[in-house]
Amino acid sequence: MAAAAAEERTVVLACNDFPPLKIENPGADGLQGSDVEVIEEIARRTGLRLEPRFMPWKRGYAEAGDGIIDGLCSCSYREDRTALFYFSEPIGETSIGVFSAADRRYPPVAKIDDLKAHRVGVVKGYNLEDELADARIPYQAVSGDEQAYQMLLKKRFDHLYSFAAPINFILRDSSTREIAYTELRSSPYYLCLSRKVPDTAAMLPRINAAIAEMREDGTFGAIQRRYGQDAIN
Repeated sequence: MAAAAAEERTVVLACNDFPPLKIENPGADGLQGSDVEVIEEIARRTGLRLEPRFMPWKRGYAEAGDGIIDGLCSCSYREDRTALFYFSEPIGETSIGVFSAADRRYPPVAKIDDLKAHRVGVVKGYNLEDELADARIPYQAVSGDEQAYQMLLKKRFDHLYSFAAPINFILRDSSTREIAYTELRSSPYYLCLSRKVPDTAAMLPRINAAIAEMREDGTFGAIQRRYGQDAIN
């Protein structure tokens, strides 16, 4: 299929609900998620009819890998994924680390093993929960980021092992200095297109050109700051 054919059809990208990057049910502020806004802007600049479609991560990953849909709104790079997906230029940066009450003095946390002998919280369903279990670190799993944040403020646990973006999104309009963050690792993530869909390879140069343009003109920075994130530029 020629690249032009992609302009004549909807290009479906699976998104999982993960505020503030992807927000399935926007609130009164109308914010859809930074990744969703980035994809919409890429679509505007390329003429491709990119459609973020919300579904659970496992289903979206399976359907994109099998070529049932065109790709994923975002995914991180892994060697085993290269047989399934084309990776765009980075569209964001994932930071993972530890939030702690700023008025408590703890030994420095430089790696996950340093959380042993502390009360640790984590959001249920994140793969971070598996990491704690694999490291044999006792933890308390809670139902969502807002609850985790509130429990940390109330000192129900010493540290919250978390993705930075959801907690920073909660804090974006707050002047609180009650929470400190220590990053343990970070990595870029990408828009991922299925190798099993014939015309996705032809879309990639145009998508990458739009991403480069958005970096250059400050669009990325403007979108990410709106969601309490540091600009990837």
